[in-house]
Amino acid sequence: MSSKSFTTSKSLSHLAVGSALITALSPTSFAAEADTEEGVSSLETITVTAESEKQSINNTVDSTATKMNLTLKETGRSVVQISEQEIDDLAAEDTRDLADYVASFHTESSAARRIIVRGIQTNIDNFMVNGLRSLQGGETGTGSKFPSTYNIESTTFLNGSDAILYGTGVGGGMVNVTTKKPQKKSQTTVGLKNRSFASSDTGYFERNQTSVNIDSTGELVGENVLYRLNAELTPDADGYQKIRSHDEQLIDASLTFLVGENTRITPRFEYTNLDRVGGSSWTDSVFTTNFANGTLGNTTNSYGSVINRGSYYGSPLDDANTETMTAELTVEHQLQNWKLTAKGALSKTESESSDLYISSSSGLGNSIGDTTFERKWVYAKGKDKYALMDVNAEGKFDLGSFEHHMLFGANFRHKETNFFRNFQDNAEAVGLYTIDLYDPDSQLYSAMPDSLRDGTYSTATDKEINLYLKDRITLNDFTLALGVGYTKYKGEEVSSSDDSFDQNLSNFIYDLGVVYKLNEDLNLFASYSQAYEPIDTSTLIQYGQDGVSYEPEESDNYEAGVKGTFFDKKLDASVTLFYINTKNPTTTETIGDDRVLTQELGEAFRSTGVEVDAVFHLNDQISSRISYAYTDAEDTSGDDAGVQADYTPHHAFSVWNSYTLQNEPLRFGLGMRAEGSRNDGDYNIPGYAEFDFGAYYELEKFDVSLVVRNLFDKNRVVTTPNWVSVEASDPRSINLDFKYRL
Repeated sequence: MSSKSFTTSKSLSHLAVGSALITALSPTSFAAEADTEEGVSSLETITVTAESEKQSINNTVDSTATKMNLTLKETGRSVVQISEQEIDDLAAEDTRDLADYVASFHTESSAARRIIVRGIQTNIDNFMVNGLRSLQGGETGTGSKFPSTYNIESTTFLNGSDAILYGTGVGGGMVNVTTKKPQKKSQTTVGLKNRSFASSDTGYFERNQTSVNIDSTGELVGENVLYRLNAELTPDADGYQKIRSHDEQLIDASLTFLVGENTRITPRFEYTNLDRVGGSSWTDSVFTTNFANGTLGNTTNSYGSVINRGSYYGSPLDDANTETMTAELTVEHQLQNWKLTAKGALSKTESESSDLYISSSSGLGNSIGDTTFERKWVYAKGKDKYALMDVNAEGKFDLGSFEHHMLFGANFRHKETNFFRNFQDNAEAVGLYTIDLYDPDSQLYSAMPDSLRDGTYSTATDKEINLYLKDRITLNDFTLALGVGYTKYKGEEVSSSDDSFDQNLSNFIYDLGVVYKLNEDLNLFASYSQAYEPIDTSTLIQYGQDGVSYEPEESDNYEAGVKGTFFDKKLDASVTLFYINTKNPTTTETIGDDRVLTQELGEAFRSTGVEVDAVFHLNDQISSRISYAYTDAEDTSGDDAGVQADYTPHHAFSVWNSYTLQNEPLRFGLGMRAEGSRNDGDYNIPGYAEFDFGAYYELEKFDVSLVVRNLFDKNRVVTTPNWVSVEASDPRSINLDFKYRL
C-alpha cells in the first residue's frame, strides 16, 4: 500500500519548513567556474557557463542532454544541471549523492547499478560520461557503479527518454557527467579529505576514511598542448560497518592538442582500482525489528526499525576487487557555421568477489523470526569490454524566413560481458557458517572452498548502430523541433552450458517538440520522445526463463511546461508536466529458489506527474535551490494494477539553502531531502526527511569546508535486496575537505 503523505516527526517537519525559509545559497554556490580559452571556446562540445546573481540558470548553455548548443530554457525538456561547486558543497562521493537533491531521480533500489526515474527502473546504460555510455567498473554481479565525482566538472540530469540520440535504452531519464578538461590557465590544487562516521550504532569517529587528491592543468608544450591530471588515493578506508574497508585509486589524465585555430584533439585515459575487505556492496545488509520478532508479512506490512546498522553480516574473509581502464578520444573541428565532433571510447573492466552471505534459499532453512542464520559462499567473476563511438555535425542556416539549427550523426556501441557466479551447495554449508542476528560478532566462518573459483564464463555481446537527425526550425518566437532516428540492435549470448541465444532487432524512433518564446523571460514548451529497450542480453543470461520470448520495452514520453525568470530575475524556475505510457515492462521476481525475469506484454504501465526546479536569490547573501516531484506511477494491468510502482514515492522534495556573510569569505549551507512512503513489493517503507549542513571558508590560496551528511542521523530502511534483509541509510558523517592552490 502507498501513502501520499510524508511520514516524519513533528520536530523534523518544523525544521524542514525552517530550512526552506531562512537560509540560502550564495550567488557562487552553484556556479561552475569556467575558463574561456581564446580561440578554443567555440569548439567546446560540452559547455558549462558560469552563473552570477544576474544571469538566469535557464540561460546556461548545456549540450550534454541534447548534443545541441542550447540553453536550458531553449531545451524543451525537464533538465537539471549541477556544477562542480555544488558537487563540492554536498561532499558528494558519486552521482548517487548528487541525485539526492534531484527530486525526480531515485537511486534507492536493490542493486547498485539501478536508478528509478518517473517510476521507471533502468540500469547503468542510462549513465553517460562525456556523452558516451558508462561502463566504469563496479561490483561483480551488478556490472557497474555510479561514476565517482573526483574528476567531474558538472552533472546533468535529463528526465524522460531520448532514444533518437542515444539509441536503445535510456528510458525514464539519464545522467551525463562531464569530466574536467585541460585549460590554458595553469593551476594546481592539492587536497585532503576525511569522512568520519558519528553515530551511536557505528561509533563516534571510530570509522574513518581519508583521501588525498590533486587537480593540475595548464600548458604542457607551448600554447598548443594542454594537460589535465586528476588523481585521488583512498588507502585503507573504513566503511561505516565493522570489518568493511576499501582501498581505491582513481586517475584521470588528458591532453588537448590545438591544431590551428579550428581543430582540437583531446585524448583521455582513466584508471580505477577498488579493493574491498568485506565483500561486494550488494551483500551490505542489516535486519529490522519486525523481521526479528516474526511479525513481518504476518501481522504487519512494515519492516520496522533497523537494528545493528553498524554490523556486517558477512565474514572477515569476504573480499572483492574491481579494475577498470578507459581510453577516450575526442576530435572537434569548427567550420564557419558547422561544428564537427567525433568521440570514441574503449573500456575494460575485470572484477571478482567472494561473499559469505545469508541466502534466501529455502534449502538453508532461514525464515522470518530466526535469531541465528545459516550462510553460504558465493563467488563471482567478470570481464567486461565496451567500445563506443559517436560522430555528428551541428550547424545553423537560413532557408527563406526560417532559421534551421540542425544536428545529424551516428553512434555505435559494442558491449561484451563475460560473467560466471558459483553458489555453494546448501548441504555443504548448513551448520558451518552460522551468525547471530543480535550479535554478529558471534559467527562461524572458514575459507571459501577453492572449487567455487572454477567456472566457465557466460558471454553476452550487444551491438548497436544508431543514426539520428534533429532539426530545430524557428520563425520569430516559435520553434518546431523534429527528430528521427534508426537503430539496429543485435544481442548474442553463449551460456556456461554452451546454450546460445540471439536477438536481432531494428526500429525507427521519432520525437517532436515545440518551444514558444512568450517574452524575454519566459518560454513555453511541449515535447514527445520515445524509448526503445531490448532486454539486455546479460540480463537474459542470468534471469531469462527457458522457452519465454521477450519483447523490447517501449515508452512514449510526453512533456509540457514553462521555463523562465520571475520577480525581477530573483526566481529562476521550470515546471514540467509529464505522461509516460510503457509497453512490455519487465521485472525480476523470486519464484521458488530462482530469480527470474517476467514480462507483461502490451500497454501495462503508466506514469504521470509534475516536476519543479527553482533557484531563488533573495539578495547577494541569501538564496535557495529547490526541487520537487510528484509521481503517480502504476501498472495498468496484472495483479498489481493501480498500485504505486516500487521505490517510487508520490512526493519527493529537496532544498539547499545557504547564507554568505557580508564582506567575509565564509558561508553556510543547510539542506533537506525528503520522500513520502514507498512500496517494496508487499511491504511499505515509511517516508523520511534527512538534513545536511555545510560551512565553507574560501580564500585565494586555500579552501576549507565542513559538511555533515544526515545531520540528525536518521536511521531508516532504504531498500531490500531480498526478503531476508534490508539496506539502511548511511549514518551521520562528518566530512572535512582542505584544498590548497599552488
